[in-house]
Amino acid sequence: MSVTSPSIPMHGAQLQRLQWLVAGDLALGVDVAKGGRIVSFSRNGEEILTPASVHPDNYGSTLWDSPQRTWDWPPRPVLDTQPYLTSREGDTLVLESGVDPSGLQFTKRIRAEPSAERIELEYRITNRGDAPVHVAPWEVTRTTGGLSFFPFEAAEGLPETDLHPVIKQDGICWYPFAPAVLEKGRKLFELGREGWLAHVGSGQRLLFVKTFPVTPLESFAPGQGAIEIWGHDDALYVELENHGPYVQLAPGEALSYPVCWYLEPLPAELRVGVGEPGLVALARRIAAR
Repeated sequence: MSVTSPSIPMHGAQLQRLQWLVAGDLALGVDVAKGGRIVSFSRNGEEILTPASVHPDNYGSTLWDSPQRTWDWPPRPVLDTQPYLTSREGDTLVLESGVDPSGLQFTKRIRAEPSAERIELEYRITNRGDAPVHVAPWEVTRTTGGLSFFPFEAAEGLPETDLHPVIKQDGICWYPFAPAVLEKGRKLFELGREGWLAHVGSGQRLLFVKTFPVTPLESFAPGQGAIEIWGHDDALYVELENHGPYVQLAPGEALSYPVCWYLEPLPAELRVGVGEPGLVALARRIAAR
């Protein structure tokens, strides 16, 4: 594992605020001055996350507290956009937010694992307030349009999905990005089944896979889904979102939410399309590492 900057062109001022984790061909960059936000995830220099040039506020990958109804919009600045304290514990990058007026504090622990060709993240939410709070972790990752898919479980009581087209077959939920119907933002709400969410960016031959604990129907936050996909207004980007369990934290208590990221080249013979069994098989192999 290396923490030196990879050969990605950036201005000097930006490099000073970035922390890098590198494992073989994988490189992940974190902006400690912008909410400890992940602003780059690439393999051999090919980027999967959308930059600030696509949207000045909503780019890269961040952590929110769920449900959204407790803060509406915009996200809490202390947790989402203000600087984080940074330290190292061996090969782990540790990022710590300030304490938000809600009493919440975020900690992000990130390490590169070369042997498994992945990035390991642990999100912690601590209640620093004087009263109990109900909260769930919510990872929000922005990427280009393309093809998103994940194993789903049919469930009643989810918020209505207005993102389309959404195609469900053989236990897999597919969303092929459709810019023509994104004149306004639309969202998919689903219940995940195997604890992974995958995406192939438009025009790319890379498979992005996120793995996380399965959150059952009775455990995710009100008005949310265990897995959500948001297509932004005018098709600027797609958000790949996963929620952890909704729990009560007493003062001083914390929750932990582990996530792993993978970015794999696709075999030359593998077709990218809805219902492609080879894509599902590859995602499952990656998620099982």
